[in-house]
Amino acid sequence: MADDLKEHVTSRPTWMRLLYMILFIVAFNVAELIIAVIVLVQFLFKLFTGNPLDQLVAFGDALSTYIADIVRFLTFRTEDMPYPFAKWPKGAAGNKTATCKTPRKRSAGSATRSRGSSASGGEAAPEGSGA
Repeated sequence: MADDLKEHVTSRPTWMRLLYMILFIVAFNVAELIIAVIVLVQFLFKLFTGNPLDQLVAFGDALSTYIADIVRFLTFRTEDMPYPFAKWPKGAAGNKTATCKTPRKRSAGSATRSRGSSASGGEAAPEGSGA
């Protein structure tokens, strides 16, 4: 048991991972600041022009995927290191448009159905699933 502990504590790959984790914690904090700037710029564009900038929507999508990649690495979900050790992410899978859509309001009937099905012990079907 003591030998295992010594082996784990002196493992070079583990200490190298710590250095990479510190690097990605810094990258995560920089990305947070960039998100704050994007939020402010997008709000101003929406306020004054009625539409957000499509380029920033696409970049924000890719940045959110990058942050998710960082979190997966930091929490040991994966050993794959994010950018700059991998390609820059393209954004969420299946997102082919960079437009901002206003969410639809749910009708009172659909809200009642969802509540009713979960109250009866069954799970509510996702909206738009046809169930």
